[in-house]
Amino acid sequence: MFFFIGFFHTTISAQSSENKHHLTGDIERLINSNPDQALKVAQYLLSKTGISNKEKAHVNFLISKAYKVKGDYSSALNFLYEEKNYEEYLDEEEKIGIEINKVILLRELSLDKQAKKILTNLENEVNNVTNDKLKPYYEISIDIEKARYFLKEGQVDKGINLLKSQEAFLTKMASDFKELELYFDITLGHLFLEKKDLAASKKYFDSAIAMINEQNGDNAYSKIDALYGLAGISFYKKEHQDVIKLTEEALVQAKKLGNLFWQVKIMQLQSSSYLALNDLTNYKAINIKFFEAQSETEAQEQEAINTTYNLVSDEYADEYSKDKSNYINFLYVISALFFITILICLLFWQKVMQRKKGLDEIISYIEITRSNLLESFTVTDKKNEPKKNVILKETEEQILNKLKKFESSKRFINKDISLAVLAGQLDSNTKYLSEIINTHYNVNFNTYINKLRINYIIEKLKTDPNFINYKISYLAENCGFSSHSSFATVFKSITGISPVKFIELLNQEKENNLLEE
Repeated sequence: MFFFIGFFHTTISAQSSENKHHLTGDIERLINSNPDQALKVAQYLLSKTGISNKEKAHVNFLISKAYKVKGDYSSALNFLYEEKNYEEYLDEEEKIGIEINKVILLRELSLDKQAKKILTNLENEVNNVTNDKLKPYYEISIDIEKARYFLKEGQVDKGINLLKSQEAFLTKMASDFKELELYFDITLGHLFLEKKDLAASKKYFDSAIAMINEQNGDNAYSKIDALYGLAGISFYKKEHQDVIKLTEEALVQAKKLGNLFWQVKIMQLQSSSYLALNDLTNYKAINIKFFEAQSETEAQEQEAINTTYNLVSDEYADEYSKDKSNYINFLYVISALFFITILICLLFWQKVMQRKKGLDEIISYIEITRSNLLESFTVTDKKNEPKKNVILKETEEQILNKLKKFESSKRFINKDISLAVLAGQLDSNTKYLSEIINTHYNVNFNTYINKLRINYIIEKLKTDPNFINYKISYLAENCGFSSHSSFATVFKSITGISPVKFIELLNQEKENNLLEE
């Protein structure tokens, strides 16, 4: 290692400007396979005297990409937002790359509002790009990020159609867009996997692996993503030994990069496969590692979110400072003071109105939520319902009584609960149980379970003050959902508002009650 850095020191001393170019090329090659080494070379470059602002801007961008690969989102975002200090030295391609990488990181942190704002700005600017080679790169990059959001929000067909419309053009220009083509194929692989079109999904993940191997297999970051996708396909096929093999390979690469976020995702999939194989020894071992890593990633994620809010606030503050300076140049001080006074009054009035609106929403949403959930679990009169299967009345009453006990037992928060599992617990069969739930609750089994879970977590939020301070991912886990996004989607579909908004309204109600006291 010391020899490596000493070698670069000697080389830079001999041929400064030429070798700086070679070093930045080395950083780019190392980013996706050895980000720690890339960062050492980059930091060494920045420490050298005589480095220009343009070179600093480029190296800072490469550093942010290396931190992204490592899963250090906080550091990556710091370097991306620092690039505003070098804006005049950045070329158009670098500016686009910086904004796209911001979108990727913010999406990973579920800061969707901020990420989508950047995407909207990029879409508005795309028509101003005059470079015939850069413009399609710009458009396809934006479409991939939009498709990633369609994937996250369950709008799989929209994402597939959007990318398929660009596929022919990207294939034609593949030699100029190698890295983009790789990201494009992996994104389509995940979209088709979510759609459960396993053949199409495998085609794109295999294509990505082939591209990586053509590049001497140095892109460990993308390889992890592709291997994880292939493991997901094997999981759907119940080929759990293949899942273990693929995830082990992916885990080696993730550890090599030091990326804990990927390690957590991979170990979670491994855990499910070990459980399916009834390999309890490995299941317990991997779970211990999983929970240790998950605790650390949650801390890293929270740090990155806090960093983002600080960076965005600083950015807004800078914009405000510029606007204010221009404003004062055109108006007298007394006019400025007058308008500032008016602004303060308006903000105060707006705050009062927002509080009133928030309290109205609290009463409305919470009461509607309670009403909807209670109505959905009121056994309906089935006299006029057409009979699908002949179920003895006595049997039907027994199952209904057992369902009521099940609803008060909290067993519905178990992630492994299914129609078959519940039927077994109630000494019934899936056909009878499904029909009774459909007939008496007017919902299918999945909706029935989801409503029980959402009702459970709402009661926890209202009655246990600790729950309001927990992360959404913890709330999802606590009531039986496997992911943050699925919990948020189901919560909103049932209550009409997102869990974040619901907690915000509860906090407003609590604050108002304190003020009244």
